[in-house]
Amino acid sequence: MNIALILSGGVGKRFAANLPKQYNLINGKPVIDYVIEACIKSKLTDKTIVVCDPSCKQFSKYLEGGEIETVINGKERYDSLNNGVEYIKEHYNCKNICILDAAAPLVYPDLIDDYFSKLEEYGCVITCQKITGELGNFEYDILSRDKFYMTQSPEAFNFELIKTHFSPSFYSSELANQLPKSTKRYLNFDFNFNLKITYDTDLVCAEALLNHFGNK
Repeated sequence: MNIALILSGGVGKRFAANLPKQYNLINGKPVIDYVIEACIKSKLTDKTIVVCDPSCKQFSKYLEGGEIETVINGKERYDSLNNGVEYIKEHYNCKNICILDAAAPLVYPDLIDDYFSKLEEYGCVITCQKITGELGNFEYDILSRDKFYMTQSPEAFNFELIKTHFSPSFYSSELANQLPKSTKRYLNFDFNFNLKITYDTDLVCAEALLNHFGNK
């Protein structure tokens, strides 16, 4: 069974609005609904689950209508992820999991299908971005950007790996860093328009990107 787990517990501390960023509107639709719809339209997703604050269900037509299964969020992102993983362990026989961010609305069904397909060969699939600027640090060491990359959601994993190795108290926010180094990984650098809503101005950028790629 392939499960898409959408993390929607964030409160948007850097976002200039009273409403959590994932429930703000782009073209009249909540950000999170773009992500939910991508999962629903994915041919290889058998179940979509959202980890969220129950008081925010009213801001999404899918959550308010009860069309999508939900799990109560935790205090921090890793706590929410842990709640989702534990819920899946208890209720489903999950083979693969794709973890998505409710504030990253440019994900699309074919991408999710591609990640699940790649898990037939790889233990995990990670969305990555190359670093285009120079790296600085407070010790003023010289760092080569070619040795580093940024990671983003979505991330897909063999669920047995997550069950075995995931800990919410791990020091790194990159989930793949918890896996054994021997894990066969696919690093996807091709999803280069993957914008996560962090600041209120990102809504304008996301709208332009959605309109552009939607027409394509």
